[in-house]
Amino acid sequence: MKPACAPRLWTAPLAAAAFTAFAADQPGSLEEVRPYLRTVRDTNGTVALEVALRRLEPVRGRGPHLWLAAVTHIGTSNYYAQLQQFLDAHPLVLYEAVRHNTDEPPGPREGYSLQADLARVLGLTFQLDAIRYDRPHFKNSDLSFDDLARLFAGHTNRPPAAAPDASGAAPPAGAVEFGALAQTLSGEGLFGGLARLGVSVLAASPRLQAATKVAMIEMLGQLPNDLTQIEGLPPGLQRLMRVLIEERNEAVVRDARAALARRPPPAAVAVFYGAGHMADLEYRLCRGLGYQPAEDR
Repeated sequence: MKPACAPRLWTAPLAAAAFTAFAADQPGSLEEVRPYLRTVRDTNGTVALEVALRRLEPVRGRGPHLWLAAVTHIGTSNYYAQLQQFLDAHPLVLYEAVRHNTDEPPGPREGYSLQADLARVLGLTFQLDAIRYDRPHFKNSDLSFDDLARLFAGHTNRPPAAAPDASGAAPPAGAVEFGALAQTLSGEGLFGGLARLGVSVLAASPRLQAATKVAMIEMLGQLPNDLTQIEGLPPGLQRLMRVLIEERNEAVVRDARAALARRPPPAAVAVFYGAGHMADLEYRLCRGLGYQPAEDR
């Protein structure tokens, strides 16, 4: 199996014609939400990952459409160009970006970024290097780094094997995993050093790069709607995933509700978030705001 030519790890959004007729109904559970990612193969052995744009409409009456614009954080430059065009056509975009003590829109960051480095080695593009967030209609709809730290500090279901801190108290559940994730993405500490080493090994082998693309496509195309149910995920990472998905999605629901309450409301709202958030986010928006899925692109 080979990755898509060019290379085309992530393609344009899903074509509506590729789906069966869309059942316009609220999902009764998270498991009933249609997937946002799928792996596709053509007859010459090319494999690619497709990512959905999904339109939600009010169950009753008329109102603004909600577009759930799922995204993968590394992909082809053409993919991001099409997403930018789509987002720029909407009067309000609620986007994902954990804030670091600033209200500045995200962009290419100083210092090391694991995702940017991995994209470079694979001949792809990192989302923050491709998408322009400095549009006046773009609104950050995420939590801050401090918000997340407080959420983890408030968890009391501590794992029995947690190591105590300097005060002798065990760290809150998920806090250790959150710190490890932050280190990994920034290339710092033990986990960051191991991540850098892995990328450097990948950079030295074109064959390994191709195999990595295929493996990533296959893995992402099979992710469950509930990421805490990934097979083999340790309890600490399950707690980490639950906070990172559910608490941040609640921030989006609050912002979407506030936008719909405006008089007049925007004609449409696009929610631009990682594909892993979208099943839970769709379920919350449909059940909480009275919407239902209507169309995929």
